[in-house]
Amino acid sequence: MSRNVRIILSTAIYFLGLAVAIYIGGWVMLIKPVKQTIVAYTLGTLTLPQLIIAVIKCISSLTVAGLIWCLGYIASNHIFDSRDEIL
Repeated sequence: MSRNVRIILSTAIYFLGLAVAIYIGGWVMLIKPVKQTIVAYTLGTLTLPQLIIAVIKCISSLTVAGLIWCLGYIASNHIFDSRDEIL
């Protein structure tokens, strides 16, 4: 595989990992549970287990986002690592 193709593929994988990390960590595990909790509270249907699950999701959202980002970074670095290039 040529150097340019590896660079493009590596960059695409990196940005894919970043986008998935933002979606899962930001939307699915942070914003969505907060919105659902606010709606449930407003409607008067909020239960303690629902609140506890929302709090756990919010606390662990950054950890999960960081893990997903790291996996994307490792995968992109596996495809193209500039330290392996001979000057």
